[in-house]
Amino acid sequence: MKCSYCEWRCEMPHSLCRMYTEKDGHIAELYPHQWTTYYLTNTESIPLFHGWPNHQFLQIGAFNCNASCAYCINARVAIEPEEKTFRFYLSPERVVEIAQKAGCSGIHFGVNEVTVNLPSALAVAGEAKKKNLVAGCSSNGYFTAEAAELMLASFDFFNISLKSLSDAYYREHVQLKSVAPVLRNIEYLSSRTNLEVTTTVVDDVNDHEIPAIAAYLASIDPQIPWHIFRMLPQHRMEDRLPPDIEKISKMVQECRKILPNVYFGNYIGTRLINTFCPSCGQVLIERICANSCMVMLSDYHLKDNHCPYCGTAIRMAGSFCDTRGLAEKGEHTC
Repeated sequence: MKCSYCEWRCEMPHSLCRMYTEKDGHIAELYPHQWTTYYLTNTESIPLFHGWPNHQFLQIGAFNCNASCAYCINARVAIEPEEKTFRFYLSPERVVEIAQKAGCSGIHFGVNEVTVNLPSALAVAGEAKKKNLVAGCSSNGYFTAEAAELMLASFDFFNISLKSLSDAYYREHVQLKSVAPVLRNIEYLSSRTNLEVTTTVVDDVNDHEIPAIAAYLASIDPQIPWHIFRMLPQHRMEDRLPPDIEKISKMVQECRKILPNVYFGNYIGTRLINTFCPSCGQVLIERICANSCMVMLSDYHLKDNHCPYCGTAIRMAGSFCDTRGLAEKGEHTC
């Protein structure tokens, strides 16, 4: 029996991600409902810039992966052997209870690749829906068409990592066979759900692809939000320098002519994480990058998901969560 969750389609009982086996004629998780971390985050830090602005989410992650990115910032839980990773059991009901008690609007599966513990994630998402919470994931996108349908039925949003348009890049730096499944899933999800895309730029390796990736995404949907990150020296690329900020900024400004919602973040002081009206150019959403992994919303000008200056419609899932003046009262109204 072959696993149908990711495109490796491993022959059971052995799986490359070390997370599945065969049991009673079905693909079964080896570590169901076992996690390594959970904490509160905001949607802007996921990153999710065009959905549930300023809302608080519970971010939860497990361990292991079906890829091996050379610059993985979570290699400790995603790549190292699972016996070295501390993990704990939380039932779907308990995860949702924690999210509710914290005043969260939803749950985000991140830290590791959600495909490798997909049944557990889907169970949590199902329980979340019962309590009127949204759920979504960050993923490398290397999942099967069958898994895409399962995820689409349970998840409200996706952030897919598109690392390159090159199969050679995926083989060398991600240790996946091809980018083709990722492109297929981006195209499939783009018209069916709230999709955002993230690309980590590695200097002198894939930085030249920025214009081509922008053109590719614009050909699918010019409203797709695209997040560009600089590679931070981690894991097998700890000896490399991060890409030049000015160089990437210039390319981002050019890309915004065809793909308005291009963002360049993960460094303090960036101004390229604001949302502008594609028609009149006014700033609609202002954000602050607090550190390499945290973005906060600082001002919000949309009126019923429209530009207040010219009336242009801006795609935005969920409503704005206005928490001003509520924190000191211990209140949360979203």
